[in-house]
Amino acid sequence: MEACVKIGDTIADIQEGLNAGMWTIGVAKTGNEIGLSQKEIQNLSPLDLQKKLKKAHQHLRQAGAHFVVDEIGDIPLILDQIEEKLKLGEKP
Repeated sequence: MEACVKIGDTIADIQEGLNAGMWTIGVAKTGNEIGLSQKEIQNLSPLDLQKKLKKAHQHLRQAGAHFVVDEIGDIPLILDQIEEKLKLGEKP
């Protein structure tokens, strides 16, 4: 299971991945932690968006996420990092 990755946008998702012995990636901006539609996110002021993102990142990290990204499009870079960690013998 250490070569598998659980990607999710809730605390429960992170806990499931950790319980299974997987790497975990939390998705902050486009997930349940912020809980807004894309249009609602676009209408936020930059400061309000940053506050919400900070809070979402904190919640997912506090749940134990190994990595937290803003959007799904950020995940390929994290998968590369996980692959490198595995090559070095690291486990989640």
